[in-house]
Amino acid sequence: MIRAMIVEDEQPAADRLQTLLEEQDDLEVIGVYASGREAAEAIELLQPDLLFLDVQLSDISGLDVLKLISHKPAVVFTTAYDQYAIEAFELRAIDYLLKPFSRERLLEAVERVKEHVRDKEDSVHRLQELLANWQPQQPFLRRIPSKIGDRIYILNDDDIVYFGTENKLVFAHLTDKKYLINYTLEELQSRLDPEKFFRIHRSTIVNLNYVKTIESWFGGGYKMTVKDKANSELIISRAAGKQLRQKLGW
Repeated sequence: MIRAMIVEDEQPAADRLQTLLEEQDDLEVIGVYASGREAAEAIELLQPDLLFLDVQLSDISGLDVLKLISHKPAVVFTTAYDQYAIEAFELRAIDYLLKPFSRERLLEAVERVKEHVRDKEDSVHRLQELLANWQPQQPFLRRIPSKIGDRIYILNDDDIVYFGTENKLVFAHLTDKKYLINYTLEELQSRLDPEKFFRIHRSTIVNLNYVKTIESWFGGGYKMTVKDKANSELIISRAAGKQLRQKLGW
């Protein structure tokens, strides 16, 4: 339901406008005011969705009314003069009705307002969905703990050559040692810096800073040699190979 307010100092014009608006099932007239200053106070208090605003009022102009209020409803100006049209649209009026206007012209303005309200509601709904689904980005994983016996070793991500699975366990491989860690590869893939780490196989995530060579392998895949003491060779799946070629530009 659109809550509308009329600000019009000519009583016959106000009565006619109210009658025409009350024919609309989805529009409710919540107030009719002849004074611009009184209307400004009522707008702040009642916060209508829509304002039918005469430009020339007995105390202050309709344009001045808008400058007095912090609440910003949709506005349709009504006036017998067209010299205010440019300033009205600069104040983001939805429409500008020149008196005397027909019922059809008023309904056209009302339809524009309804479209404006629908667009606004859609924008709010989309924003609410985004906020509901938004989750703050976790910082990249930089330090990875590894518990061996009663000791906990803290591994720096820059020192890890690759992560690999063995018998469903995940190990962090350094240049000369490997450490058991309590992360799955899926967790690591989502938490590690993607500019540094890349999943080359369902069982391997490699630190790209330690890549030594890449060469073609069986079945359209590739084989990678890394810069550890053993010059370890790691298999790159065909799908990962295509992505890696795009990432590294080769």
